[in-house]
Amino acid sequence: MITKFKIHLIVFFIIFSACEVKWSMEVEFNEDYSGSYKILILLDQDAQFYALETGQTTAIGGLDAILADLPEGYGSSIYQEGDYLGILVRNDFENTEDLQNQFKVLNKNENTALLLLPIEEINFTESNSSFKINGVFGEIFVSDDESIDGYDNVFDGKLSLIVPGNITRPKLENIINNTIIFDIQGTSVKTFEVVANKYNLLSPVNFLIIIFLLPLIYIFVRQYRKKN
Repeated sequence: MITKFKIHLIVFFIIFSACEVKWSMEVEFNEDYSGSYKILILLDQDAQFYALETGQTTAIGGLDAILADLPEGYGSSIYQEGDYLGILVRNDFENTEDLQNQFKVLNKNENTALLLLPIEEINFTESNSSFKINGVFGEIFVSDDESIDGYDNVFDGKLSLIVPGNITRPKLENIINNTIIFDIQGTSVKTFEVVANKYNLLSPVNFLIIIFLLPLIYIFVRQYRKKN
């Protein structure tokens, strides 16, 4: 999804080579795989100053064009985080198919496609026992012929995925609130994957339920046998 915008992005980041751009997307899934997502793009102060010095109407520069081209139904706002200023875009989805279709619509427009800037590919797979998300983070700083060095600190990206169930991949010791966070630099192609089991019979909650029900089942069976 990034390919046709690579040259444009190279020029953008060369201009802001002394600046930093923050990108983050958080996708939260409910038990039925409906949910919501929000995307944040922030510019540091150097980028803001440059936008104003070059005659842009606001300090967020070209990010205005993203808001102007958003499809109907999206929520959006100007967002500030410390010295960083940018945009926040959010929307709900009914299921994974709806979410995938929304991403496709964003990618059809050269401005809104920048909301999905580092994501080359993302897929959602549901089965009776598990839910899988996998995809590819693209190499942002590249032309058709060669990669561009020296941009390690220009782009700071994070993808947060909040999924129901028992997360089995990636294998991490401490997973807080069923959230997996991937860091993205945009300097190389990387794959990502999250797998969660839909049902975990050995979870602490289910274990307590089983312990509670066993005596009741025993009493019921015993009473039934006495009557018969």
